[in-house]
Amino acid sequence: MKFLSKKKSLLIAAAMGVSFLAAPLTPSYAAETPQSYTQQDLNDEMIMAVAWMQNSAEYRELCYQAYNVALDRVIKAVAHHKKGDKPLAIVLDADETVLDNSAFEAGLIGTGNSYSNATWKEWCDAGVARAMPGAAEYLQAVDKLGVDIFYASNRSLKDHYESSVRNFKKIGFPQADRKHMIFKTDASDKQARFDQVMKDYDVVVFMGDNAGDLPIGTYHKSQEERNALVDKYKDEFGKRFIAFPNPTYGDWESALKKDKGSYWALNNKEKSDVRRDSLRTWRPVKTAQDKENTKPGNEQK
Repeated sequence: MKFLSKKKSLLIAAAMGVSFLAAPLTPSYAAETPQSYTQQDLNDEMIMAVAWMQNSAEYRELCYQAYNVALDRVIKAVAHHKKGDKPLAIVLDADETVLDNSAFEAGLIGTGNSYSNATWKEWCDAGVARAMPGAAEYLQAVDKLGVDIFYASNRSLKDHYESSVRNFKKIGFPQADRKHMIFKTDASDKQARFDQVMKDYDVVVFMGDNAGDLPIGTYHKSQEERNALVDKYKDEFGKRFIAFPNPTYGDWESALKKDKGSYWALNNKEKSDVRRDSLRTWRPVKTAQDKENTKPGNEQK
């Protein structure tokens, strides 16, 4: 084998070095990781839902409709109430049933913040939740009729009671006291609290934005089971059960995950994928790109 001279070897090496230096550096892009889909990305998926709740006439319509139906039921129950009957009561959730917390959800959009015990406590302590459209008037009318109002909320009795009392009173919610604000002490399942009220009262209506706000047994059930239970009690809606729209959060979200394992243990990208995979989808045969390709001059050869 013939070896190159030392001088020639150095010249070749120098030329190669110049060639490497002159060549543009090609950036290496890492494959998308779960961390690249951030909490802010996940929060931004709420924009349409929160905008609808805060601005649409239709959301207000549904609130007024629910309170009107409920009040009509209470008025009729009072009219037929006889001496010796159990006292009358209504049982309702607080958040997104009479309290508007949409500003909290809107405050997450555009940020990397998320719901947590700490951020929720800060929101509750601020005491700036508004009454939903028609809520205060409805509750005041029920109070004047002499009917007990039980707020069966999963706000913490320990952490949120005092601030909630102040907020309730500020926006005109009656019966804001320890007897009637039956907040969570340990279990998130509200059935035990429902049973306690029903033992002593004739409950005219149950009201809530979550199926778990009603005594139909949906706690920790799958999506299919929750839907089946709602179907089972379909004749009670608009009568004994009054439901409110809330597209921003609720047990329906975690129930989207069909296989075993907690939805809340997923990373941001996986949660977004679960949401998207749950959609029933239809698309037109000719997409916008198809139409672009068939414009005169763009015919495929």
